[in-house]
Amino acid sequence: MICILSGQSIDGKQVSPCDDPLVKLANDKGLKAIPLKNILKYRKLIRACENEGKTEYVKKIHEKDWHRDYKRSRNMASWTSTHAMFVLVSFAYYYAGKILATKPESS
Repeated sequence: MICILSGQSIDGKQVSPCDDPLVKLANDKGLKAIPLKNILKYRKLIRACENEGKTEYVKKIHEKDWHRDYKRSRNMASWTSTHAMFVLVSFAYYYAGKILATKPESS
């Protein structure tokens, strides 16, 4: 037992939570690049990073993500919620017109 416990050496290096690969991934590719299963771990790392005094670093990560999203959302290049709403409203008006329209009486 003593051999096992004394054989393990613990490095005295302290690793910053801001240097974690998840935080670097969020910084490089955005918050949407983080897998869903790692979101809670990312939030804990961000809180620890803020507690360490690097709130400006965290703010820059979120600001970069906002700018990245703004640049991508300037044109309607893919399926967006706005496009989905247009389609939904169009179908709703079409079927509401079909249901509510009255047929002219034949004399």
